[in-house]
Amino acid sequence: MLGRRQLREKVMQNIYAYNSLGTEGEERAVEKNMMKSIDQIYDLYIYLLNLIKVQKDIAEHKIELAKSKNFPTQEDLNPNLKFVQNKIFKIIEQNLELTRYSTDNKFLLWDIYDSYPNNIFKNLTESELYKTYMSSDKHSFEEDKEFILNFFVEFIAEYEDLHDYLEGIQITWADDVHIANAMVHTTIKSFRQNSSPLISLFKVYKDLDDKKFTEELFRKTIRHQAETRKIIDEKAQNWELDRIATIDLIILEMALTEFLYFSNIPAKVTINEYVELAKSYSTEKSRVFVNGILDKTLKELKDNNNLPKYGRGLL
Repeated sequence: MLGRRQLREKVMQNIYAYNSLGTEGEERAVEKNMMKSIDQIYDLYIYLLNLIKVQKDIAEHKIELAKSKNFPTQEDLNPNLKFVQNKIFKIIEQNLELTRYSTDNKFLLWDIYDSYPNNIFKNLTESELYKTYMSSDKHSFEEDKEFILNFFVEFIAEYEDLHDYLEGIQITWADDVHIANAMVHTTIKSFRQNSSPLISLFKVYKDLDDKKFTEELFRKTIRHQAETRKIIDEKAQNWELDRIATIDLIILEMALTEFLYFSNIPAKVTINEYVELAKSYSTEKSRVFVNGILDKTLKELKDNNNLPKYGRGLL
């Protein structure tokens, strides 16, 4: 599932898009697209799980082709089955939620003849990771899981050509692939030898409160932009608003909106979350700048008793 930081990240990206449009009245359309793109992270998550699953299908297909040669070798007739018998494949294949959702959304399935899965399989089988795994005498669940985790990170999560391909399918997937990758990795890590086919996969939202938080943060940040920009202008001594980086300005607006209009979120949590966003999306100087503005604003709000009642109790 997406954590609050990742949801803030999505809001930040879409406020940037909203501001870039330069047209009032587009708030609802941008919000609708934002919520749709968040829902589509689940599709990407399923697509990546299916990309792992199809590797076994490709391997089995190649094994059968080798056996059907006119003059098969002993290796062709008695292949090493360790890869296709990897226990993680079985858990993924038998998962009812994955099967059901993929059946209803067939565009999330891969074919054994698709180029990207085959390129990944080729790269894998030529790697030291694969050769070491196949030559090992171990046959434990933990070894199988560790191999699939390493395979996913090295040959799928870090495969740049695949990222370009995903962007061509759904433009927002380019921004969200790191989130889906983390979801896949955590899912595989959670598997146990006795994992049931009924085990639930990750959801995009932890609960309805997280979905409501995302919608309200987007709406309130836009609604109160004039107010929060005035505060930023007052606190950013020697800095005019047009000299502050666009992303830094949006991060500050969102943080101040949380200070003022989200009474159930501790102010220090808000500061930590947005300083981390600045660290990820801007520069080291920006991180220090954002932290300074928020600290200064929080102190003034506390001194003037202007924080929301519940928020004051959570400092």
